[in-house]
Amino acid sequence: MDNTTVELLVGCLAATLTLAFGALVVVRNLSRRCKTLELEMQRTEARLTSSMALLQRERSDLAVMFEYMDDGVLVLDARDRVELANPAAGRLLRRSRLQGRQLTSAIRDPDLLEMVRAARGGSPVRHPVELRAPNGPRAWIQVVATSLPTDHRLLVLLQDVTELRRAETVRRDFVANVSHELKTPVASLKALVETLEAGALQDPECGPDFLRRMHVEVDGLAQLVMELLELARIEAGRLDLDLRTCRMDQLVCDSIERIRPYAARVGLNVEVASLQPELYVRADARQIGQVLSNLLSNAVKFTPPGGSIQLGARRDEMFVEVWVSDSGVGIASHELIRVFERFYKSDPSRTGTGTGLGLAICKHVVHAHGGSITAESDGPGRGSTFRFTLPAAAAIESEPETVNLLSA
Repeated sequence: MDNTTVELLVGCLAATLTLAFGALVVVRNLSRRCKTLELEMQRTEARLTSSMALLQRERSDLAVMFEYMDDGVLVLDARDRVELANPAAGRLLRRSRLQGRQLTSAIRDPDLLEMVRAARGGSPVRHPVELRAPNGPRAWIQVVATSLPTDHRLLVLLQDVTELRRAETVRRDFVANVSHELKTPVASLKALVETLEAGALQDPECGPDFLRRMHVEVDGLAQLVMELLELARIEAGRLDLDLRTCRMDQLVCDSIERIRPYAARVGLNVEVASLQPELYVRADARQIGQVLSNLLSNAVKFTPPGGSIQLGARRDEMFVEVWVSDSGVGIASHELIRVFERFYKSDPSRTGTGTGLGLAICKHVVHAHGGSITAESDGPGRGSTFRFTLPAAAAIESEPETVNLLSA
């Protein structure tokens, strides 16, 4: 083999080695880049997994909020078909199934349908709507309807404002009742004074009678002012309770003995229906005695002659329950929820005696003791029963405790 051939072979071998080394470098670089790319893909996958999990959590949170929120939500498509509806919407509209139905077939209220049509104009619509059910109570719903920017869809929000409306009604009734309770005796006093000025004061028969009537009207006004001040003090949390361990059975018996003479004069029979002995409660005896007195006075006032009034008390687990039952005029079912309101009277003409504050005071005093009070009746002419509960106490007498509701 000559030198030329050897040189040629050596050159080829060197070129091959160079190519192989270059290929090895390329493969090594590619391997490194592949590993880098693999790590980057793993990081990207981890970020995507984390983002998907976060989106899933947010979606779940939104679904839970949508499911359990108190306000109703409806989403309508361009043809007013319900695409989405949460349970609150069905509850407020008193419909078991809304999703997938046409709004006109799911909701029969013309005011609500008119609001939806108005909102299609582009401007949000907000208005309260009164919903009436054939066999249920009236409800007030604040409706807000606004168009969504996509696909001509409509968002309808429903908020129950029944309690707010009821509070406004109570406020208006309170103002009207206070005006009435003050106007009547003031007008009567004015008439009596003018009559006396006209010469009746010198009449030996009319003069004293008119003065007696004026005393009655003034006493009624004084009683009204006192009860208003007491109720305002209680509602403001400024009721001081002198809490002691006392026997509820004795308080019941004392209340019966105080009311029995007056009840007998008007032809009523007052008796104990059921009274467990040694019923101990932690209470302000004077305040609870006033509650019993108010309930008994109400029973006497609204029971016709020949009727009966029954009292009872018993231990019920951690509470002592007391009830006053009568055979009087009864209470309509729709009025039971309002009998503890200030000035509320079931007689719309308000010709009955009393200020209409007694039951409101009873409610606040019982609640201040940590108890509850309710009214029951089967309807007009079938009597009524008032029950209240107080936390039971041990029989051991302890030091008196003064509780101020403002600081409690």
